Amino acid sequence: KIQSEYDDLDKYKFDDGYIIYHKKDTDIFHNPYGPAIINKDGYKEYWINNKLHRLDGPARIWPNGLGAYYINDKLLTEEEFEYHPERLKFLNKEYLICLK
Repeated sequence: KIQSEYDDLDKYKFDDGYIIYHKKDTDIFHNPYGPAIINKDGYKEYWINNKLHRLDGPARIWPNGLGAYYINDKLLTEEEFEYHPERLKFLNKEYLICLK
């Protein structure tokens, strides 16, 4: 465990290059400020309350730039992601929800 830049998160750094964020005093993957899992090779995962989740881009990003979209731990196609009600609400585009 190392010093976290966030008061509400624990931060762990491992010998294999991974940095992992957990909710304070738990084993729940969580980081509302950015990726919760980061590898030195550029791999990243975004987690909220132990669920892969990101509303502003892919929740999994590989070093080659490819990504996978998840909302509430559900894998989505890019199109499903773009029109997901939670994403539209996040973007203040709720008026588009009825179009899909």
